[in-house]
Amino acid sequence: MISENGSLPIISILVLAFSMLLITEVFKLKKVQRRLVKKIDIIKKELEALKGEKRS
Repeated sequence: MISENGSLPIISILVLAFSMLLITEVFKLKKVQRRLVKKIDIIKKELEALKGEKRS
């Protein structure tokens, strides 16, 4: 069933390289998401503080 021209090792290496690239991109996206969530939390706190000052 293995192809006779030896393309299986090349395909395996390409699949491995693509999967490693995909994993690194997923980790980068998670890092960016964590940063954005932190910024959103800070903005929410500032907004609540401004609302509290406006009511007083």
